[in-house]
Amino acid sequence: MPRKTSSEREQFWRRHIEQQRASRLSIRGYCHRHGLHEHSFYSWRRAIAARDRRGKPAPPQPLAAPAFLPVAVVDGPARLHDSLIEIRLVDGRRVRIRAGCDRALLADVLAILHAATKPEERPC
Repeated sequence: MPRKTSSEREQFWRRHIEQQRASRLSIRGYCHRHGLHEHSFYSWRRAIAARDRRGKPAPPQPLAAPAFLPVAVVDGPARLHDSLIEIRLVDGRRVRIRAGCDRALLADVLAILHAATKPEERPC
């Protein structure tokens, strides 16, 4: 996954700072709920406030939509019953499938994961 630009990271943190204010949660509670480091939250809040005081916020960057690649499932003899297929999703999650798995179930799982994928990603 390519590293985010400074502008993308700033937009990420601007969204979280605004969402934290609107949530009325403490910063600690908000960071815990969203898997963010509290120290990073405070650092970015300070940096963004300083940029805003100088009147130079970073230009907004459009969020890239998650990319899914087409996959064709074909019938064929499985050489090893223990063979394993791993699908790595854009957000880093992995789905591991053993030979002979139910195709309808796999399609349902992938559809659910696709629907649950959010464009927002944690920063590096």
